[in-house]
Amino acid sequence: MRPAAAAAGPGVPAVTLLRWDGAELVPAEEPDSRPDVVDSWLEHDGYVGSRHLHEERFAGSLPGIKVGDFLTAVRRAVPHEGNWFPRIEAHGQTLYLRVRPAPPLRTRTVLWVPPEPDPRVVPRVKGPDLPVLARLRAQAQEHGADDALLWSADGLVVEGANCALAWWEGDRLMVPEHPGQLPSVTVTATREMLDGVGQRPVTPTELRQYPVWAGSALHGWTEVVGWVGQDGTRLRAVTEPTPVSAAEVTTLLRWN
Repeated sequence: MRPAAAAAGPGVPAVTLLRWDGAELVPAEEPDSRPDVVDSWLEHDGYVGSRHLHEERFAGSLPGIKVGDFLTAVRRAVPHEGNWFPRIEAHGQTLYLRVRPAPPLRTRTVLWVPPEPDPRVVPRVKGPDLPVLARLRAQAQEHGADDALLWSADGLVVEGANCALAWWEGDRLMVPEHPGQLPSVTVTATREMLDGVGQRPVTPTELRQYPVWAGSALHGWTEVVGWVGQDGTRLRAVTEPTPVSAAEVTTLLRWN
């Protein structure tokens, strides 16, 4: 096993790993296994927008495991000052909290369209496919993008590798309809806030004809300002004004 705390750089707090022993969170060493289920969120001065949705998604992916006391302890363990990006993990029956400083937040996104369809094995659970999603993000960055668009073998948009997607058709916000999506906290919270959010299947080519947003618990909703094609060609993004801005919705989500 490796030490669980590692410095993140000068002046940046270390990442701390804690294990739930059934009664409290205790310092832990890095497990040898990969997590079966994870969830994460942005926490600012102790506040989390839609925290309950993250907790419900985590618990719902772990039938038969009681996580209530663990989640209560997590709320106390994350520092209540500053910006944090904690991650909760389940390795079999063992629960962990990874206390991480929040990385820099972006307000705009460039998406890369990979040449191969969505490679995930368990797309509706957050955790098992983290390594492949990390590789996709690294490939996107090599192409000058922030994240990758996931598309299915039948040519339809699924979601982003590390984000949900939405687009505007006139004055209506739309999200992709696809059975292989991870249930998105950002989309669920947005549906609760904005009336009339629609859903339908869409292809990558059609999607590019609209103003598109990328959404995640970390960055909130960000405007997609560029695309990178499968061959590395940079493609135009539609950036016309929308009825409400991504920044406005993000502010509401974070403080709702």
